[in-house]
This record gives sequence, C-alpha cells and structure tokens, in this order.
Amino acid sequence: MKNLNVKKLFVPGVYLIAVISVIACIWLTISSISKYLSEKRDFTYSVNGLIDEDAVPVQGEENKNPNGDTNNKLGIIKPYKDESVTIGRYFYDFEDEEKNQENAIIYYENTYMQNSGVDYISETPFDVLSVMNGKILSVETDEVLGNIVKIEHEKDFITVYQGIEKTELKVGDTVNQGQVIGKSGTSKVNSNYKNSLHFEVYYIGSLMYPENFYSFKLDELDD
Repeated sequence: MKNLNVKKLFVPGVYLIAVISVIACIWLTISSISKYLSEKRDFTYSVNGLIDEDAVPVQGEENKNPNGDTNNKLGIIKPYKDESVTIGRYFYDFEDEEKNQENAIIYYENTYMQNSGVDYISETPFDVLSVMNGKILSVETDEVLGNIVKIEHEKDFITVYQGIEKTELKVGDTVNQGQVIGKSGTSKVNSNYKNSLHFEVYYIGSLMYPENFYSFKLDELDD
C-alpha cells in the first residue's frame, strides 16, 4: 500500500519539478536580458575608445533633428566639398541595427572600440572645411589620433576634425563657414584609409551622429 502511494505521488512530483525548472529558466533569461540592456545603456562612451571618457552619446529620438524636418535655414554644411568623398566608417549608435553597429567598430591593437564620429574617406586628398562660423578651441597632435582641431560654435555646438594634415590655425582664431582648416590625412587608428577625416559633433557636451547634425536649424534652438 505504501509503495502504491509513492508511485501515485511520483509522477505529479516529476511534473512539478519540470514546471519549476521551466519557470526558473524563464526568470533567469529575463533577468539576464534586463541586466544586458541596463549595462548597454549605461556604457561609458569614449572618443575612439581612447580619449574623453566622460562623453555621452545622444541616442535614438534625442539624436534626431528636434525640428522634425530637414529644411535647414542656416545651411550647415558638411566638412568637405569634394564629391569623391564617401563614408568609410559610421557613428556607433547603441540603438542601431546590429549590422550597422558592426560597420561602426574600430579594431586597433587587439582592441575593439565604438566609433564616436564619422570617418569620411577618399582616394585623393580633400580639403577639410569648417561646417559653421566659429572659434578655434584647441589644436593638438596625438600620437595615435593625429592632428586634432576643435571648433566652438554658437548654440553649444563643438565640432572635432581629427587626423587631418598640419593646420596653420591656432587657438583663438575665428573661422568662417566653408573655410579650409586643413587637408585630409590619416592616423594610426585609420591607417587602412589613404585619405580620411574623423569628424565628431558635440551638442551641449554630448556626442551626436554627425549625419543628423546637418539637418539642424540653429535659429530655432534655445540659446
């Protein structure tokens, strides 16, 4: 009789254990996904993974033109005019498709890094232009990143031109929109490109996707 009761309880017990196991697996999966998404969103962004560790990328909807259209009254231009220039590496957006993210990864000295700007490339050297009127904030030379020019603009915008050939500009100089600030060059990070410009845009201290920057209407942004 005792053995019979044990047999009756055995099958339900097995089912109960199986159900508990499935629930536990689902819970662990959900917890892992939540932890991944949280870590991904809080990931510390850096310029080519090498400098400016406090920089934070503007993501998703925040990275779009706040005016909702591409009619740019002030005509912000791209940092080049040569029609042969194309994009060699895109900006890394945490909310972008996986394929696009893979195309925005930098591999340097056995390290993978998220690209913090756009790398414009060409088979021949091209002029690098100031995208807006502004003032030279800094002119530096980095062993890995090459020559770097930072320009401060109105409305809390700062643009960075990295890996260019030597420039004659110095800190404090004013530049006009379309003014040549240097020639395309190369750097150790972008050594696979013959002629390139690594271009970054900061808006109120945050990185944004440069290709979206050209559609901003500065006269409608708050001072």
